[in-house]
Amino acid sequence: MSGLDIGIQAESYLSTLRRKGRKESTIICYRNGLRQCFACLMRDHRSTLAEDISTDDVHYLWENLTVKEEVRQGYLRNLAGFVQFYTGRDVVKQADILRNREVRNRVFIDRQDYAVLIHNATPFQRIILVLGGMMGLRRVEMLALTDEDVCSGHLVIHGKGHGNEGLVINAYMPAIVREEIERYRRWKSTVMPDSGDGFLIQTRSRRGQWSRATPQQVSDAVKELGRCCGIEVTTHSLRRLYATTLYYEIAADLQTVKCLMRHSSVDTTLRCYIQANDTKARTAAREVSEMLRECIDV
Repeated sequence: MSGLDIGIQAESYLSTLRRKGRKESTIICYRNGLRQCFACLMRDHRSTLAEDISTDDVHYLWENLTVKEEVRQGYLRNLAGFVQFYTGRDVVKQADILRNREVRNRVFIDRQDYAVLIHNATPFQRIILVLGGMMGLRRVEMLALTDEDVCSGHLVIHGKGHGNEGLVINAYMPAIVREEIERYRRWKSTVMPDSGDGFLIQTRSRRGQWSRATPQQVSDAVKELGRCCGIEVTTHSLRRLYATTLYYEIAADLQTVKCLMRHSSVDTTLRCYIQANDTKARTAAREVSEMLRECIDV
């Protein structure tokens, strides 16, 4: 198997996704994931036909794909979609190797952590914390922001979604976020008077040139801040803080949280972002026992 040749069956699956409106960049990622899985299976003389792929093959791939764990998870999810398209089986779910890892890899922070991070952040780190924690922006959404996207009362967010342009939303922007953006802009103007490319979040290259930041630079900046503060944090921890604060502290209903998180399904909001709150869980357990105690005392 050479280049991007993944076979007629897999290409037919990708063509269906394209007709459903998936972005071409997404199709390329799916094709690469399938190609990596198929190449690994073929090295052990295993079948790459959807109907032949088994849970044993999934376990084999997990042990033998020579990529980082998070990349390996993505490849296997691509494979799961391919197999499910033809057979109706979620072979990766049946293999039961990703579920616990997903939970363990989700890093949450609380408001106290956030305060410590904010007060120790550089201007570059601070604007990431603000956009992630106060508006729930994804890393790619932050990096897509241009100066023209920042309006007086709203922020134009170029987010995830199907179609060539993805999902574009005019989101309400609180005054504090606007103030922080202006603060960041003033800092930028002192270190790079003319950046040239119009993107809001920028970094300087080794040659001294300023340009749009990369996703890895954003992630590294947040992780470095976390190490300095003794707090485990990722860029997605900020988005999770936004969701849990909405749900537990603001008491927003799930549909509202789903809307503000820009999710297509409330299941994603619940499964990936709403962290169980120990204090509220203890209170609920105590109250239900008190209510049912009446049955014992009768």
